Amino acid sequence: MKSFKHLVIPALLSLGVCSCHAAQPVYRCGNSYSQTPCAGAAEVASDDPRTEDQRAQAKQGLRNDKALAKDMEASRRKDEAQALAADKLALARAEAAHKQEVKKPQAKKDNKKDSKKRKVTVPEFFTSTVKKKANAPVRP
Repeated sequence: MKSFKHLVIPALLSLGVCSCHAAQPVYRCGNSYSQTPCAGAAEVASDDPRTEDQRAQAKQGLRNDKALAKDMEASRRKDEAQALAADKLALARAEAAHKQEVKKPQAKKDNKKDSKKRKVTVPEFFTSTVKKKANAPVRP
C-alpha cells in the first residue's frame, strides 16, 4: 500500500500545481480530447466556472463523504466480526452435538450373518465412470 500512496500523492500534487497555471486549450478530435489540435478540431472550454466558495463547499462535501465512508466501513467490519463469531459458535455447538451422537452406544445385532459380512470402506474421493455402448451415437 505504501507504493500506491508513493505514486498517488505526487500525482495529486502535480494536478494541484497544474490547475494553478493558466488553463491550456483543449481540443476535441472526433471522440477524443487532446491539448494539441488535429484536423477539424474544435476547441472546448475547460475553465472551472465555480467560485471559491463553491470549490470550498465541494471540498467540505468530499471530506464529509470520506468521514461517512470510514464510519460505514467500521460499522460493516464490526457486523462482520459479530457474524463470524456467531458462525464459529454455531459450528462449535454442531460439532459438540455430533460428537454426542457418535458417542451413543448402538444396539448390537445378534445376527451372525451380518457380522461375517465384509466391511465396506468409503474412499476419500468419489469417481464415477460410464461405460459406452458399442452402438451408441457419439455426441459432440
